[in-house]
Amino acid sequence: MEAELVRGFSRILALAGMCLSAPPALADGARPADTVRIVLKFVKLSAADMPVARFDPASCPSCTAVTAPFFNAENARETVIALSVPRRRSLELAFQGSAKAVRRVILEGGDLPFRYDAGRLVVQVPPVAADAVTAAEVATHIVEPGMVLRFEHADPVRRAGFYATGPFPEVQRRAANVLEFAQREVIRELGLGEQVEREHLGRIQIMGFDTNAPHGHTDAPPHMHMHLRWPGNTGTQIGHYYIGADGLLTHNQVGVKDIPGRERRFGRGEPFTTVGPNDRGIYTHRITTEGWLELGRAGEKPCLIQPDGSTGFQSGATIRCPGHPVTRVGVEDDRSRGVITVATGDVTETFRYDTDTGELTSPAAVTPPGPSVYQDEPINPAWSG
Repeated sequence: MEAELVRGFSRILALAGMCLSAPPALADGARPADTVRIVLKFVKLSAADMPVARFDPASCPSCTAVTAPFFNAENARETVIALSVPRRRSLELAFQGSAKAVRRVILEGGDLPFRYDAGRLVVQVPPVAADAVTAAEVATHIVEPGMVLRFEHADPVRRAGFYATGPFPEVQRRAANVLEFAQREVIRELGLGEQVEREHLGRIQIMGFDTNAPHGHTDAPPHMHMHLRWPGNTGTQIGHYYIGADGLLTHNQVGVKDIPGRERRFGRGEPFTTVGPNDRGIYTHRITTEGWLELGRAGEKPCLIQPDGSTGFQSGATIRCPGHPVTRVGVEDDRSRGVITVATGDVTETFRYDTDTGELTSPAAVTPPGPSVYQDEPINPAWSG
């Protein structure tokens, strides 16, 4: 049955590969072809319950406010403003507000220069070629061969959308934290990242869920992901592994990027195999009857990821891979200090991040040595006699 499923997805994905990605629908209505959407995040100098910036349309008559749900936000940490602006134009946009109330202005993952002039904040915006709307995201990215882990920081102060009211999903978020790093460990042990990179199959993406609905991404109910993003994205199978209030997995809802109406639900006990652009199964997930997770190479005996203890994954996980030592994974996110601590067996990792953006600030790579230091490299045939 699983083989038939893989072939079925392969046929869908073959069709997807022949399709062009349709442009996303514009929630705020039709826009002129020569405009783009941007999201600016005004980080507050201190906690405040009122906006610290309001766009002054006189500073840019060709700019308009974006009214799509959740593209704008207001909380004690930041004021988020979405605008439609002329494409590839160098702009200085003015906002009503006090410079003493704003600590940073962020577009995408970087800071923009701003000044206080005649009672207004003036922000220098570079030429923008395509929609730049991710400034409200607060996530840390950890990149490894063939893989990227996107670790979202669930801040109750920023809660919005589905999570704006009611109990905050602290248990589910902690469970997602553990499951993200547990899957990362299985990927490392099985060499899946190196495989997809070596075979040019795309990149494995591990993700959790946002609780602040950035740029309309409601991301609910609580879940986590591990999908193989194909080159060009179209054809990517995106699974949503939903997490219950007990910190255990309930089911997996899978869709195919840019192929609407092809979703399928996989309940506990049902395996789902991710297919690569080479039309072959790459790895298989299966939520067990207990709500645990199996993950392994397609067609091979999988690793088992189970909660560490009698509760759900929020307290940690134990990984059992055939031929490998049993490994425990624990994760803590100190949002006030901007520190993620990951204990994997007897190894403890520390990831420091910018608490305004989630950007990783810990060193991510070794700086190469000086050019005079010998390094293994291919010999230039022209050098041989």
